[in-house]
Amino acid sequence: MRRLVVVGLVAAAGEWYFAVRYAAFGALFHYWLHGLLGVAAGLIAVVAVRTARPGRPHHVDVVSAALLGRLFFAAPDVIFLALDTPHAGWMDVFGAHISVHFVPAPVPFAYAVFVLAVVAAAAVTAGLRRAGAVLAAVAVALFVGGLAVRAPLPRTLDEVREAPGIAWVCPLPGG
Repeated sequence: MRRLVVVGLVAAAGEWYFAVRYAAFGALFHYWLHGLLGVAAGLIAVVAVRTARPGRPHHVDVVSAALLGRLFFAAPDVIFLALDTPHAGWMDVFGAHISVHFVPAPVPFAYAVFVLAVVAAAAVTAGLRRAGAVLAAVAVALFVGGLAVRAPLPRTLDEVREAPGIAWVCPLPGG
């Protein structure tokens, strides 16, 4: 129990830091988009492990898995904040980090995936493995379906600036 409390406190402190940093850039949109999808990914991983290996001890708790998923999906933002490295297409390896900006209604889309993942994890934790697995599969299908119908990725810097969902415009002199 103490480990869970410590992990929860670390997660809360990390989320506070992320929210403050995103807000400083006027980019809470990104905080919610990548945060919701990252937590959902961690929860879906828990559902997959607990469904595939019922009755076996599981060494990763739900909070830790959600935190790891959150960090994975936010990795490009961590790289940006720590190293001032601009976003690039290769960053899609981190949970479709760039592409998810172009799904229809990105934040409500992320919230729907998140809710399905939370209910799936709750179902599995309550012993309803089949229901949890089905809900997790629906969440994955929704995520993949959203990516399948997303708008094309911008190819030029001007197209990036015209796409309000991908990034905030940095107020540089003459820019």
